Amino acid sequence: MVNQIPEEIKHKRFNKLKELVENQIEENNSKYVGTIQKVLVEGKSKTNKDMLTGRTDTNKIVVFSGNDNLINSIISVKITKDCLWYLQGEEIGGK
Repeated sequence: MVNQIPEEIKHKRFNKLKELVENQIEENNSKYVGTIQKVLVEGKSKTNKDMLTGRTDTNKIVVFSGNDNLINSIISVKITKDCLWYLQGEEIGGK
């Protein structure tokens, strides 16, 4: 196509947009740290088979340690860390 934007400008615009999105995600996720969330345990983490993963009722992904018998149940998890694309937490028990 004619009148294309130079690659350098495309990359600068993309990086600016990426930074903006990541800042907004971090700001939103930081509100969860220290809270207790109900999490539907979906299964083992894709990146660490020693961890479980699930979702809050607001669809936030949470990764935490736990036994496989928790899969397909709803448990309470204390959110301990914001990892940008997911939250990290600790099971505090209770179904």
